[in-house]
Amino acid sequence: MIRQRLNPLDARWLLMESRDTPMHIGALLTFQLPKDNTDNFLQELAEQYRAHKKPVSPWNLRLRRPNGISISPQMDTVRTLDMDYHFRHHALPSPGGERELGILVSRLHSHPLDKHRPLWEFHLIEGLENNRFAIYVKLHPSLIHGSDVAPILRDVLTSKGDSLMPPFWTIERDTHTIEASSFDSPAAELADKLNELTESVAATSSFAGKMFKSVVKGEGFKAPRLAPRSSVNASVNRQRRFATQQYDMTRFEKLTKAGNCTNSTIIAYLCGSAMRRFFKEYNALPDQPLRAAGALRLNDYVDSDDREVVAKIGISLATHIADPIKRFEAVNRSIVRTRDYLSSLPEKARSPYAIMTSLPIIAGHIRGIGRMVPSMFNVGISNNEISEKALYLSGAKLEAIYPMAHLMQYSALSFDCAIYNGTINIGLTGARDTLPRLQRMALYMDQALAELESLLLPEEAQA
Repeated sequence: MIRQRLNPLDARWLLMESRDTPMHIGALLTFQLPKDNTDNFLQELAEQYRAHKKPVSPWNLRLRRPNGISISPQMDTVRTLDMDYHFRHHALPSPGGERELGILVSRLHSHPLDKHRPLWEFHLIEGLENNRFAIYVKLHPSLIHGSDVAPILRDVLTSKGDSLMPPFWTIERDTHTIEASSFDSPAAELADKLNELTESVAATSSFAGKMFKSVVKGEGFKAPRLAPRSSVNASVNRQRRFATQQYDMTRFEKLTKAGNCTNSTIIAYLCGSAMRRFFKEYNALPDQPLRAAGALRLNDYVDSDDREVVAKIGISLATHIADPIKRFEAVNRSIVRTRDYLSSLPEKARSPYAIMTSLPIIAGHIRGIGRMVPSMFNVGISNNEISEKALYLSGAKLEAIYPMAHLMQYSALSFDCAIYNGTINIGLTGARDTLPRLQRMALYMDQALAELESLLLPEEAQA
């Protein structure tokens, strides 16, 4: 049996996992059945997928000690899968609308993965109205980064044709693990780790010195700010609620041109504006601006082909500003400053920086002291590009894809976006018992977008 070891950057997700905060991520995909569909299409699809029982890395990895705690846990490989666990087939109750689908997916996303098995699940859902079906996939970020979900899906879908690609668990991907057999001896492994740690500490110290000098010179660098406490920063349990929103990409393209910004600014503005209205209804809007944790790939800001590193970066949502245009401009400035900050990050400081940004979040999960740890973020936001063209699964057209996030303790809401085939698909993951009426938040995003269009594109609004 081949044994591998997770590095601390990937193992942090296991350290933060608890009964109330399962760390898996997910994706909901909805499809239109082929026009020449037979009654047996989904049954045949299920049978073909179930026949693939021999997984490859990382889908064949399971924790050696599921109940243990380690900053670098060992993983064993499995030769065959229990397909009754990893592949599930569901049927929606009539009428099979978005409400019924949302209830089912919310329940599936609430249950943690079994740590005694490889950390993923695949759910095929039939009975969706208007001749459609859905797929819900659950993955653990200790095996695969959230930004890797897009290429995983592209591997199993096609741009045209009726051919059926093999399922994702038969396609090998880089796991970012370290094989123990790659070292000549335990002493050599220890020496390698010490050398890597020394280089990282030196790079991080250099980076900290650079930031200190910028403060002394008055160049405008500001230390990360704490987020104000709000109703989304309450204790959460594992019960989840999920809502969706989809927009035509052309609406965003016009706004980014008129506002001289990117899609990230528009998305952050919509999320902040929706939260501002939601909390004002309950007279619970903090005086200080709410802050979002943007899941950003540090590799996008350094010239390196090395292992991908993802960090949480704070973005002001400017919820304290009543004027929509001024709020929009403040959000854009915050995102621009974040990008400038990342561009100055030394390559060898990426991993230490990503870990440092996670430390307060990890501390917030420690029983007994988590409530006393200051919040760095109020809400999570992410954005991924899936495909500019339509994708198909054995002739069934993919209509929409909605990311589903994990929630941190004392952070009850996450907005996660996927750009696909001329649309922007937004999944809202919330803690059901902490943040009720999540669908109202999606409605307020609609209203915020219409308001921004009326202000930045007045001629079109009048037309």
